[in-house]
Amino acid sequence: MSEEQAPETFGSPADKLVLIVDDDPLIRDLLELSLGGAGFKVLLAVDGLDAAAKLESHKPHLILADLMMPAQGGFEFLRSLQGTPAGRLPVIVVTASSLDASTISMIRQESNVVEFVNKPIRMNQLLAAVHKQLGTKPSSSAPVTRGLNDR
Repeated sequence: MSEEQAPETFGSPADKLVLIVDDDPLIRDLLELSLGGAGFKVLLAVDGLDAAAKLESHKPHLILADLMMPAQGGFEFLRSLQGTPAGRLPVIVVTASSLDASTISMIRQESNVVEFVNKPIRMNQLLAAVHKQLGTKPSSSAPVTRGLNDR
């Protein structure tokens, strides 16, 4: 007699808070609209300093962070998380920067960086990465969201 495996269970996006850190208001709006439309709760920050301040009063489950931002850029923000409770949060880096292999390797040394997504954003790729990291699955009523280059 074989043992039956327990079915894989997924959490609900509505139970997960995602912190979006990007200085470009259009990108923030796009990400907020797409992730919110997929059922996630969203918190916005304009740079690393703003994100650090929001981390003092909010407990997101995942961070989406741009690298190139004024005041405190993404790399400095990632470094500032180390040694704090937020240093364990998974981070998906969303960047338009053309990064060489050594820079990517350096950023991947940050223990919480789990994925890189290039701009222009392929929203289906980003949402799949977010669901994977958070152990959620799209709701059947969530609209299909596509990036400009997915059309």
